[in-house]
Amino acid sequence: MKERPILVAVIGYMIGILWGLYFRFSIVLCYILVLAIYCIYIKFFSIHKKHKFKLISFNRYRRYLNLFINQKVILILVIVSSISNGIVLYQNNQYENTYQDEEKLEVTGIVVGQRIEKQYYDLYPIKLSNEKHFKLLIQVNKKMQKLEYGDKVKLQGTYKKPSEQRNYGGYDDEQSLKIQKVIGRVKVEQIEILEKKQLNGILQLANQVKSKIKGNIEERFEEEKSAILKGLLLGETTSIDQETKEDFQISNISHVLAISGMHITYIIIGIKILCQKVIGKRRTKIVTILVLIFYTFITGFSPSIVRAVVMGVIMIGAEIVYRKSDTWNTIAISLLGILIYNPFLILSVGLQLSYLGTIGIILFYSTILQILNAIGSKRKLMIFEKIKEILAVSLSAQIMIVPILIYHFNIIGIYFLITNLLVSFMIGPIIILGFFSIISNIFVNPLTIGLEILKLISKFSKFPFAKIYLPTPKNIYIILYFIGLVLLNQMYHIYHINHLTTTQKRVKNLIALFYYRFHQKKKKYTRYILIIFLVIVVFSLFPKTLKIYFVDVGQGDCTFIVTPRNKTILIDGGGSLLEEFDVGKRTVIPYLLDRGYTTIDYIMISHFDQDHVRSDC
Repeated sequence: MKERPILVAVIGYMIGILWGLYFRFSIVLCYILVLAIYCIYIKFFSIHKKHKFKLISFNRYRRYLNLFINQKVILILVIVSSISNGIVLYQNNQYENTYQDEEKLEVTGIVVGQRIEKQYYDLYPIKLSNEKHFKLLIQVNKKMQKLEYGDKVKLQGTYKKPSEQRNYGGYDDEQSLKIQKVIGRVKVEQIEILEKKQLNGILQLANQVKSKIKGNIEERFEEEKSAILKGLLLGETTSIDQETKEDFQISNISHVLAISGMHITYIIIGIKILCQKVIGKRRTKIVTILVLIFYTFITGFSPSIVRAVVMGVIMIGAEIVYRKSDTWNTIAISLLGILIYNPFLILSVGLQLSYLGTIGIILFYSTILQILNAIGSKRKLMIFEKIKEILAVSLSAQIMIVPILIYHFNIIGIYFLITNLLVSFMIGPIIILGFFSIISNIFVNPLTIGLEILKLISKFSKFPFAKIYLPTPKNIYIILYFIGLVLLNQMYHIYHINHLTTTQKRVKNLIALFYYRFHQKKKKYTRYILIIFLVIVVFSLFPKTLKIYFVDVGQGDCTFIVTPRNKTILIDGGGSLLEEFDVGKRTVIPYLLDRGYTTIDYIMISHFDQDHVRSDC
């Protein structure tokens, strides 16, 4: 097996981070305990003598495990996970020490993000002058003066620490702000701009370019289309209305609104076409690297763009020095850099979807393409080959990210193959025309048509059965799903490639041996399976305890009851006087799905005040 120490290191780094997020004690203590148990086992229980043949035996298959996990790998995992775990515990402690109860404060900081418009106030992130690592979100009344990127401000206001998770599986404000390195919010009462343009030159230039691009887009397109185009070119989705976001999400095409490898590919191709004949291949590659890095500054260093840019830069850099890049190592380097910058980004949905989608394409693309070729038409028409390739990419990414989508959104889009196939033909011209439209007006009309078609494709979300609600899966089920996917993929290769390695031949023979042994004692094993099944059925029929859950829906009331016979009752559904916030859709339905329930047997209404029944659940 090819050694990839960087990949092993990033796996260890993630283990340490996850341990720090879910356990409040050091992972080093766990390693010491495991080492002590191992030493006791070797000292008192390990007897070196010959045993009779056993089909299921750890010692028999340990050598296969050693191909992946040997002493060197274990050492890297232990050292790196211990370091990352220490970092997370230290940062958690820093956050806890920084949080305060509501109080008046006076701080000085620099605006480090774009204005986010809310109904009653504008939201700005500021980097504190006396704190290098943390930021604050400041709420500025719309009647106060507007702030600009790079403004150094002095403000007075009331600090509010991040709120705790209000419901089981619900929105975690503290976790969300840690992903942004934010320690809380300040409701501003007084504010004064001390100086302008206080960030470094590259950041200021990138912001000016971004503002210019946004201005050109808003000037040349109507509001709805300009919002979508800003998402496509800049990854900025704050101005896209909630209904459009949901349409893209349900249709499984929301990935086009996140800057990713697709955008980077078109940038690389565009620069190659424009520059290669003028300045030569080598200089073109250097220019491409510089443009990609600057594009990362413009788009705000989101995890998906950082991954794509780092992988692109490493690939192009390897070509410059006449070396071959390794895909797994480039993925590992980009992820390690992101997590070193902020370990809590491992909780970012965008990061999870970006990396898992890429890994899915690497692992399963060739397998799915072989299957499609086997079951599809044998005529080698270019259009059919292109469609197969697009479907293979879409399927290989989707099967990897589907448990994450269910975990975070509880929805599966049924028409994802059709929508992704249609979008794959449209998105290239739209992005290319979009970049040209930034410079001139000549492509505005065809681009407007393309954006309209993209919007129509998103309307697949309105078709019957476009979405299926599913309960939130347990973490162990997600892990087992990924293990099962990898095993199935390996089994396919073992049985469908001609030239097997020695290890693959051994695995194939072992599978045949398991199959033979099962048939030898088929009746016995069948009996065991039936007994286990009957035990599970009998236990499921036993009455369970009565469960009553009080759901936090703000001002209103909502109670969810599960009877001993597993009947579900919802008493009231909460409500909100604010038109833009649907408590049923945003709070009650996600709560029920997080609890594992997709149906309600009875709904009871205590009375018809708005804070009890005003919702769509």
